[in-house]
Amino acid sequence: MSDKHALHYLLLLLGLSIFGFFFVYFRYDQMIQIMISALASIFYVGWGITHHALEGRLTKLIAFEYILFGSLTFLLVFTVLYL
Repeated sequence: MSDKHALHYLLLLLGLSIFGFFFVYFRYDQMIQIMISALASIFYVGWGITHHALEGRLTKLIAFEYILFGSLTFLLVFTVLYL
């Protein structure tokens, strides 16, 4: 893995770790957890699309995959928080 890739994945790990920390920190407030999970999903989708665009490998299918996975992850968290 090149240094460029390592930096990209370090940014992803750092960002999702921060969102994870705040998700646990606000464990008693479901609305804030939902907002945090929405922001984390948006961050993930943005990171994935940006990463592939910088690599020159971005296609509509790859963008759709990131949007779909981010949306499904958010919907899963949303559903679990309201059960």
